[in-house]
Amino acid sequence: MAQFPIMKTIANIAVTHVDGEYRIRIEDESGDTGVYRASSDQVMDLANMLDDLFSDEDCLDARPPWRQR
Repeated sequence: MAQFPIMKTIANIAVTHVDGEYRIRIEDESGDTGVYRASSDQVMDLANMLDDLFSDEDCLDARPPWRQR
């Protein structure tokens, strides 16, 4: 039987480019860490999804200063 994943709070995210591949490292509040390999297309898709979420006018204050309009 499939179980639903336990929701955790992210404490740190790092994205690096190593040996021609992207690596996304996510650490939760308890210190558990996952490292994921991603293609450049996947990283761009993720960036676009986050940008779309922040494009809402209500989220304007949450955008980094260089992304505010």
